[in-house]
Amino acid sequence: MKPFLSIDQQIKLLKDRGLLIKDIEHAKKYLLTQNYYNIINGHGKFFPRNKEQYTNGSTFDEITHLFVFEREIKHAFFEAIIAMETHLKAILSHRFSQLYSTIPYAYLDINCYDKTRSLESIKSISRISHVISKYKTKPNNSIAHYINTYNDVPIWVLINFLDFGCLKHILINSTKKLQNIISKDLFTFIEEHISTTAPFPPEVMISFVENINDIRNICAHTNRLLDSKCKRDSKYWAPLHKTFNIKHNQLRNSPYSVMISLHCFLSHHEYATLQNTIRKQFNILEKRLTSISINDISKRLGFPNDWHHNTPKITTK
Repeated sequence: MKPFLSIDQQIKLLKDRGLLIKDIEHAKKYLLTQNYYNIINGHGKFFPRNKEQYTNGSTFDEITHLFVFEREIKHAFFEAIIAMETHLKAILSHRFSQLYSTIPYAYLDINCYDKTRSLESIKSISRISHVISKYKTKPNNSIAHYINTYNDVPIWVLINFLDFGCLKHILINSTKKLQNIISKDLFTFIEEHISTTAPFPPEVMISFVENINDIRNICAHTNRLLDSKCKRDSKYWAPLHKTFNIKHNQLRNSPYSVMISLHCFLSHHEYATLQNTIRKQFNILEKRLTSISINDISKRLGFPNDWHHNTPKITTK
């Protein structure tokens, strides 16, 4: 077992390992309130070391600045993905209702899903049934209200109770007809960012959603975003990726790739908030690093070198 170390012992260990600590009292307070493991084990690894010894004048302040940087960009990603999730839920529920308007509880009917994905669809139906069962007997919620009043829960009501994972699987298991309608609806966002008349294929849309879900989970569960990778490469879509000089043979499984794909799901203002926030955090961090360069960090997120210098601030009305 790892032995327990007091805050004073943690400070001594870091100093013995060559980490420069300018303000000891500040460092003690930071370690007590932010957790040694999260700060040092989570972010100290990105600074120069020879085995356990820090080199090149690495400082405690640099590590804490990187810790704050990552926290802020995770928050920016999470806020943007929540907005994206809201849009996708609204579109999917509206189009699903429109397509199956005469079928009560259509989202529980296997015939309303892709017939080639029956097993996966059954799992989605089971998850939805569990959500309805969970809330139908609880007071003061819209699922219980609609069941008691109308003996039906419209999908536009239900959708607000589903998590992103369930939303993703409904989309994946939907018919090609419904997927095509949804991908066309998303052009209201795409055309705000890029000029194209090329179709937005459902398989591309779904691959973007899958990777967005991976990054959402990292941000929601306070896991480390630096060095993180999505479980798969997103599909290549030339109208978007060529705009950002991303080639067909490049990997598209990084946080940067996910940020690019959010062009297809966010308004101009929402995307501007995301990009401008991340750009600002890169600029702040760059001024506070001394033992490493900002590009040592940007590459761990999949961002191009000097992205924050080469990418202008997006203006909004």
